[in-house]
Amino acid sequence: MTDSVETSSALPRAERHARPEPRAAGSRASGVVIAVCLLAALALVGNRIWTIASGPLPPGPGVSAPAIAGTTPDGDARTLSGLKGKVVVVDFWATWCPPCRAAMPGLEKLHRDLGDQGVVVLGVNQEPGAEVRVKRYLDQTGITFESVMDEGDISRRWGVYTFPTTFVVDREGIIRAMYRGPVPESTLRAAVTQAMGPA
Repeated sequence: MTDSVETSSALPRAERHARPEPRAAGSRASGVVIAVCLLAALALVGNRIWTIASGPLPPGPGVSAPAIAGTTPDGDARTLSGLKGKVVVVDFWATWCPPCRAAMPGLEKLHRDLGDQGVVVLGVNQEPGAEVRVKRYLDQTGITFESVMDEGDISRRWGVYTFPTTFVVDREGIIRAMYRGPVPESTLRAAVTQAMGPA
């Protein structure tokens, strides 16, 4: 009988529990960049929440409409006070907002159908500095009612933070209806007709 040497197929204990290689410096750096970006995003959201929380509530029916003063994408000055004597539909919107874009044809129809009866649609766009993009969008979609560019003070004064938000203002400058989110054209038309008063 020959002596046989028994060999173990298992690795030595030290090798079995070898530490993984340390992460590359690049992986660590990208993790730090991601963390910094997340913190910056949280800071921006927190600032927006604080701005909303510290601002006024949206005015409701029966309240005088806050002031609006701004310029159109073409640079022409417009004010809400300059429209006194007309029924004004004030619509807060943005090109990046799908429900806002979906509402635009109905607002345009209202503008065209009732414009000769003293009804004006006034958009308040939420993209300051993007006049070229906003003008191109309005031209491409055939929207003819005017919009003013909001630097942030108009939406804050009106307590608007969701888009679209739409108000119906009567001839005396009193808010008669307010809608957060998309509003059917028929509903808006009924509110406008009521604000117009007796024929």
